[in-house]
Amino acid sequence: MTDLPRLLIIGNSHIAGPRLAYVSDPENWPAWDMDFMGLLAGNMARLNLRDGILVPDSPEIAAEMKFYNLVRELDVTGYDAFVIVGGFGWVSVAAICAEHRSLDFPSVKGGDVDCQLVSRRFLQEALRRRVRNSVAARLAARLADLGKPMLMLPEPMPSADCVAAPGRFAAYLDLVGRGDALHWRNCFQDAAHAVLDARARLVFWPEEALEHDVFTRADLMRGALRLSPHSEDPQPETDFAHGNLDYGRLVLDQIMEALPAV
Repeated sequence: MTDLPRLLIIGNSHIAGPRLAYVSDPENWPAWDMDFMGLLAGNMARLNLRDGILVPDSPEIAAEMKFYNLVRELDVTGYDAFVIVGGFGWVSVAAICAEHRSLDFPSVKGGDVDCQLVSRRFLQEALRRRVRNSVAARLAARLADLGKPMLMLPEPMPSADCVAAPGRFAAYLDLVGRGDALHWRNCFQDAAHAVLDARARLVFWPEEALEHDVFTRADLMRGALRLSPHSEDPQPETDFAHGNLDYGRLVLDQIMEALPAV
């Protein structure tokens, strides 16, 4: 029997949904042997590649890696492909246009000029800079040295339930309320392609998971689990940004469809 090609799915807390989906039913994705590795928030950018081994940059990150992944470093030379999940900071990127918009924004076209008007080129460069400096992009730059196929997926859009946490999601909710969210989503995707296409294949949000093109369906977010591998520890009820097991299934389906044959 031929050994299956090996896939490493690496990211932050947003790998919890896909990991749970795979652990629950690995035979649903039989073409690849998958491993998962996750660190909190932006800490995956604190992994350095040394002679094919991902090594934490401090004892604290090594301890975190051990807690969440049961290893303190990881030899990645044996993997045939990589997938980076999360690390774009999609929701926080909305703050760029909280006060600055260009003439092509739907709200501005509709007569709302209660903002600082700037050129489209200015906003494009601001977005590209954010993508270039993102946690996901920095990790991708290191893994690219291995010359293996790589996919990158942003974290989910929040669910519409995030109206219950207006402080955390204020900038994004303002985008939605002004009618600018879909336009900004397209701007973000254009910037991501411009910065990352030479390095990885970008896979965005599952269309069947979206609500009005700007939110994730709430049923795919409720009951999401934390990253911890040691228990089924749920995200707090006030979390509206992490996908659950069912969202994880959709993500794995996307990954399988996008991966090249190896």
